[in-house]
Amino acid sequence: MTAGARAPAAPVTLYQLSDDPYPALARLRASAPVCWFEEIGMWMVTRREDVVAVLRDPERFTTEHPRSPIGDIFGRQMLSLDGDPQKRVKAACILPFSKREVAERWRSVVEAKVDRLLLALEWRGAADLRRTVSGPLSVASVGAVLGIPEEFHPTVLEWYERFSRALANFTADPEARIQGQVAASEFRLAMRPLLERAARDPSGGLFATLVHAADRLSDEEILSNALIILFGGIETTDATIANTVWALLTHPDALAWARSTEGGWAAVVEESLRWEPAVQSCTRYAKAGVTLAGVEIAAGDPLQCMIGAANRDPAHFDDPDRFDVRRVNAGDHLSFGIGRHLCLGAHLAREEAIATLPKLFERLDGLRLDPERPTRPAGYEFRKPPELPVRWKPRR
Repeated sequence: MTAGARAPAAPVTLYQLSDDPYPALARLRASAPVCWFEEIGMWMVTRREDVVAVLRDPERFTTEHPRSPIGDIFGRQMLSLDGDPQKRVKAACILPFSKREVAERWRSVVEAKVDRLLLALEWRGAADLRRTVSGPLSVASVGAVLGIPEEFHPTVLEWYERFSRALANFTADPEARIQGQVAASEFRLAMRPLLERAARDPSGGLFATLVHAADRLSDEEILSNALIILFGGIETTDATIANTVWALLTHPDALAWARSTEGGWAAVVEESLRWEPAVQSCTRYAKAGVTLAGVEIAAGDPLQCMIGAANRDPAHFDDPDRFDVRRVNAGDHLSFGIGRHLCLGAHLAREEAIATLPKLFERLDGLRLDPERPTRPAGYEFRKPPELPVRWKPRR
């Protein structure tokens, strides 16, 4: 905390926020909605109105900063840029992620992949759904959009694990940072031949679109933005599906309602995104000295806008700690961000979850959590069950 700033210290630890963040976040939201979190050296912002104010104000709060871990690992790309440079690269990448393109082009790809994954699974009777369904689906979907062949998918998952550790490295572990940077370098090296191939074949996914664009991004810009798209696409989809399945298996009434109600699966996904968001925070940096909720923030100070806290703010959501699939304003969640940095892949992530859930519960008869391997969501920055062991009646 820069000298001269005044605020109460956050009476929480990283362990608490990783294990079960919501009681601690509720206390902070009520008593110290903007407070200094000494353990990670950042301000925590927990009220929804303050989180929205920060994320919607690029004039005072920026993502572009030398301390940005996303910039450090992935380079200059749409999440670590602001202003015209950010608009330019996001506009170049946005078309395949539009609602229309997802519906017309990618929905069938997602559904076919889900069918193949379940065909290989339904006879078994037990599995970890993250390893067998949500993880492989997330890689296949974002890989198809980018134009990354299926042969790369196992390696992509290895890169993803190293990226996750590097981006959640709030204790400044140098090894995690180095491994993230090495994984990013390996990705760039492996993808360059795909860019060369895309130059010859204009039908090769987003790589080809970007290579052949009139306002062409440089190869480094293409690869840096592909990195953030790849990581975000895997993290958001894998966690959203896993968190939603866990929520439904621990709330059987909600599952019964979803299966019997038109539009029920879409409503379930929105409430799950609100109740247990995959990404728990968005980081911004104060461009100049500013006062937020009566607290002095110095120029350059980092702020963590706590999405999980904003999504359970009782000022906006009634009985916010309850998983309520009938909630009429569940879609007001901030789980994909808000403002200029709204998640590029929000439509695709929703489509993947909505396509997966009904097939999962239809084809895996009697799907339930494995009582011998209990699990639940965990994680401070990226939150999902470490694994999702389930059982069902195997198909004979």
